[in-house]
Amino acid sequence: MKTICLILALIGSTLHAANAALDLSKQKLGKAPKGFTAKVAGEGKAGKAVVREGQIPAIIGGDKIKGRLLEVTGGGKNANHYTLIMLDALAPNDFSGSVRFRIIGGNIMPVAGIAFRAQDEKNYYLLAIKPADTRLYWSVFEKGEAVKGRRDNAILPAPGGWHDLKFSAKGNALKWSLNGRNQFITYDPEKVPDFRKGKIALWVRADTRAEFAHFELLNPAEILAKRHAEVLRRVARTDPRVLSLQLVARTAPVKALKIIGSLNAAEVGQPAHADCAKVMDQNKNFHGRKKDVAVVTLPLRDKNGKIIGAVRMRLRSPVGTEKRRDITRATVLTKQIQRSFPDSKSLFQ
Repeated sequence: MKTICLILALIGSTLHAANAALDLSKQKLGKAPKGFTAKVAGEGKAGKAVVREGQIPAIIGGDKIKGRLLEVTGGGKNANHYTLIMLDALAPNDFSGSVRFRIIGGNIMPVAGIAFRAQDEKNYYLLAIKPADTRLYWSVFEKGEAVKGRRDNAILPAPGGWHDLKFSAKGNALKWSLNGRNQFITYDPEKVPDFRKGKIALWVRADTRAEFAHFELLNPAEILAKRHAEVLRRVARTDPRVLSLQLVARTAPVKALKIIGSLNAAEVGQPAHADCAKVMDQNKNFHGRKKDVAVVTLPLRDKNGKIIGAVRMRLRSPVGTEKRRDITRATVLTKQIQRSFPDSKSLFQ
């Protein structure tokens, strides 16, 4: 148990360091970002990265949002020169990431993307786009050369040139989505250099100039919490009376109940309210009231009716509202949540 706790602590500390570097609001404008190191593979010196402000188009709609970004400029004019702006912190072995980026310059071969599970500047996996050919490449670099890979010859348009890349790695299964188009690969460790851990880097080729924004990196626990939050937000939007919504379960049979999902991210991982245990153990609904707010806790059931967790919510409810009406409203919301979790396994995947 001590070993497991130590591993979790190390994952948390490295990810905290990575997220601190990715939070550009705390970086100095016009300066090289802290928490990153410029690396180079090939002839010449490494390029550079500078924190800037710019207008970034929203993914949905045509509005532009002012925000901070990293402008990366390649350091060489040779097509086999690669600049990597590498996060100093080690990424989780399994992770989910996302980034918005666009190419704004370059004369030799404008190509940009994300390197991940990087052992160093010469050994890594790469997702990169070459806008001139409307192609996306997944490549495996070993000793500074691309030795394996595949390409997508029909990438979707990017509004304002800003590409939206989501990517994840779990074992030897890699997934990515570029501008809404999903791709995946499960590589054979016997035939492909098998990198199961490493660092993340912003990557450009030759003298390419590119802007990167909204860079996010999540470990498995954070991926799960984000998925739970998405389900809860979707359900909460169906009823304006919802003030708070928590998803509660045991992470192991003998463990205490924890909040595994919430509209308030700060609550995730905290001990659940005592009513949640009563709901699960006694198979009962619990109702309370604080002035014009009803607090309702209901069991969460799998597709076969077995209790696998609990849902606790606060609802706007004028004084005098019947308890039965509050529970009926809460039941409707809980059934919507249950559709996303057909069994206990689905709560943790």
